[in-house]
Amino acid sequence: MSKQDLKKPRPIKGIVQIGIGKLVVAHPEAQEKIIEDGIYVLSMITGQKPKIVTAKKSISGFKVRKGMPVALLVTLRKKRLNDFIQRLLTYALPRAKDFYGLKADNFDNRGNINLGFREISVFPEAISDKIKYNFGFSINLVGSGKTKEENIDLWRELGFPIKV
Repeated sequence: MSKQDLKKPRPIKGIVQIGIGKLVVAHPEAQEKIIEDGIYVLSMITGQKPKIVTAKKSISGFKVRKGMPVALLVTLRKKRLNDFIQRLLTYALPRAKDFYGLKADNFDNRGNINLGFREISVFPEAISDKIKYNFGFSINLVGSGKTKEENIDLWRELGFPIKV
């Protein structure tokens, strides 16, 4: 590997998250089943066991109590991240409804990608009779580029369909 290769921007980490707060509030009797399904789905699509994120404080407007599970989160790095990006590009994005490429609002001021999906079933691994709930999920991909343009070029080079 040359010094030029080491200077090139590369993906640093990817965060995949399922928000389960609304489901837990709507179906408090099925909280364990919702968490179990979410863990199963997220571990199938990422290859890694997720962390359960709990509410830091109570918010009565959202009917959320302190300590209630509100999300499942996985942070991917290195090989698992590269594998996930390839599956995202190969299977998930082409199957996503009304997806025509990444727009300017899918990028933050550093050029990192932020995507949201209404259904987890865009990944073939997540299609199962075992899953009773429809989870939406979000993906944040962080690049090592110093500027927004460097990171956008990185994502374009990896094969993301960008319409900026």
